[in-house]
Amino acid sequence: MLISLLQTLAEILAGGTSLNSTEQVDFSRPGSRRDEVTGATLNLYFYDIRESKQVQHSGRQIDRNTRDGRFQPATVSWPPSWFDVSLLLTTWDSTSLGEHRLLTEALTLLLRHRSLREEFLSPELRGYGNLSMSVSQEPPVEVGSLWSALSVPLRPALYLTVTVPFEPEQTSIPLVLERILSVQNQLHKDSKGNGNGRVITKKVAIAGLVRSARTNQPLPNVEINVMGTDKCATSDTEGVFFFEDLRPRNYVLTLSCSGYTDQNSNFLVDSQSYTFKEVLLTPA
Repeated sequence: MLISLLQTLAEILAGGTSLNSTEQVDFSRPGSRRDEVTGATLNLYFYDIRESKQVQHSGRQIDRNTRDGRFQPATVSWPPSWFDVSLLLTTWDSTSLGEHRLLTEALTLLLRHRSLREEFLSPELRGYGNLSMSVSQEPPVEVGSLWSALSVPLRPALYLTVTVPFEPEQTSIPLVLERILSVQNQLHKDSKGNGNGRVITKKVAIAGLVRSARTNQPLPNVEINVMGTDKCATSDTEGVFFFEDLRPRNYVLTLSCSGYTDQNSNFLVDSQSYTFKEVLLTPA
């Protein structure tokens, strides 16, 4: 369950912030600023688990069936035990301003969800409805003691607590939610700096803009494929691409363009807004 929870949070954070991949989310113990950090990363550290006081435990359940008027052996099952899992979320970047920007993105994203919706969860966590999540409320461990135990100077962080079920045997009830999201997006200014960029109105689940990391100019004719599906698209002359009819979850898009290095990018599709993201491709 813990691994599934960390994977779920990593996919949500990578898909809903400026990160491009879950590989930019680290789960090791947070240390001091690392000189080798060249790009933006998130550190998601699990530090505490304890039985939840918010979820009522109903004890065991006994089902007794009859056949031909006779009682059959009873089936005894136990409901899941619920635990509060506490995590520390910090950011790393080459500059302090970059860290603050990434931390703001993560906070905005998590506050928008308030809970982990079932359609975003990994299969191992489904079947229990949405999972309760609190963001930056008072952690179960005193903050000063936590950082002292980590032997790390106090630094900006988010404190997450997610209530998750634990049981010996689990049945998964996948939720399938189909939604087409409507978006009206004002694209960037034109090449002359005028504020009259064209307006595109289209029902989409994912909208993206591909640019060159060297020139920052839009890249046309970039081939984009959604991993695990048969969906593909090509960016237009302004580097824009769209995908429709995607159900809410995290997607990995593969971008390929002649003269540039292939890149994978995480995109989160949720039920509250469309996903618009800029992707920079590095020349080969």
